[in-house]
Amino acid sequence: MKDDILIDNYLRGLLSKDEEQSFLKRLKSDIDFNEKFQLEKQLFDALDEESWSFAERNTNEANEYLEILNSKDIKNLKKTLAETSTGFNSKKTNTGNKRFFYYLAAASIIVLLGFQMFFNQNISNQDLYEEYVGLNDLPSFVSRSDGSNKLANAQELFEKGQYADALDIFNVFESQIENRSNLLIYKGLSYVELEDYENAEQAFNDLVTSDLLDAEKGYWYKALLYLKQDKVLETEGILETIVSENFFNSKKARDLLKEL
Repeated sequence: MKDDILIDNYLRGLLSKDEEQSFLKRLKSDIDFNEKFQLEKQLFDALDEESWSFAERNTNEANEYLEILNSKDIKNLKKTLAETSTGFNSKKTNTGNKRFFYYLAAASIIVLLGFQMFFNQNISNQDLYEEYVGLNDLPSFVSRSDGSNKLANAQELFEKGQYADALDIFNVFESQIENRSNLLIYKGLSYVELEDYENAEQAFNDLVTSDLLDAEKGYWYKALLYLKQDKVLETEGILETIVSENFFNSKKARDLLKEL
């Protein structure tokens, strides 16, 4: 039995106990054979999803690769490769040909995995906006004393998606409170949700150019405004400013840049 076929049968568990013992003994004594085995094993593992040890790698990345390996396209590819491999073996191909086949097969799967992972991760700008805007994590007006309960009422309307009604209150109180940074954020985001992007940008610009302590937050929400409009270059420009100046949400800005 040729070495490549012997190694293949061992990896597939097709050897008898005596053959397996003889195989393992040779691995320890024959350096060249051991090197050939290590190469064939690596290539074999590249074609066998069970060797990826997903049960021991409970991570999102592992699960994504497992899902891809179980996809119809990958299964069809591996079926075709397996049939091709059988054809090669039936013709008693030499070790070089079989090694070339494994290289070609492994490369094919890696390329297909790369393309599929790329397209699977092609998240839309709208999805990224929803992920990063955090409408449910905004500062609350409930405990504020200025404006009685009006701003708290506006916040409640905002959270219910009644943005136009919320804006009526925000616009009234904008000139009546001293620290209006949170109000400008709510106001700008209300306009964003109403797709009134011009007024939204004005609100965030008012925050950026103000002398308020939270003025830098305006950069973050302005970046999200551009993202919502699919203005990627403008979004990246502001995010880079946030990162370089270590402004509000600089870590999130860095993460978002990687996803664009």
